[in-house]
Amino acid sequence: MNSTEPKEIERKFLIVRPDKHFLEQIPDCHWTEITQTYLMQNQSGFGRRVRKRGTPGNWEYTYTQKRKIGFGERIELEDRISETEYQTLLQEADPKCHTIEKIRYCVPYREQILEIDVYAFSQELATVEIELPDIHMSVHLPEWLDIIADVTDKQGYSNFALSLKLAFPET
Repeated sequence: MNSTEPKEIERKFLIVRPDKHFLEQIPDCHWTEITQTYLMQNQSGFGRRVRKRGTPGNWEYTYTQKRKIGFGERIELEDRISETEYQTLLQEADPKCHTIEKIRYCVPYREQILEIDVYAFSQELATVEIELPDIHMSVHLPEWLDIIADVTDKQGYSNFALSLKLAFPET
């Protein structure tokens, strides 16, 4: 691996789905709609996806390639693309996968940013991710989050795995 390749280092937790009105009342909480579609695998060995993110009338589009390199660590190559490029890449959607729709709430907490993903397919569960500079750093989670389990690197909880069934694994 080239040490200059961009790495994504994060911990992920399964949580009881928080109330959206509660989340929206948290100071400095920002939310965004995300539509995420996985693409057919190519020869690169990277998983590929396209994402539409934002709010109606204010969308951003990205093409992302990821490959796992260790516990909670992946190489992540992400490029901003045009809506036309996004629509073209959607034609390469993996037919085994469903499109993921979620709302991401970004909540500052103790010098970290919590990314709480509330999925359209679940009324009971959600996830929270925290990006870190080092996988061994301490993670601080607020008491108001009802943590079920640390699912960092648990295969069934990746967004790709969730797109296969539009359901969380049995807990």
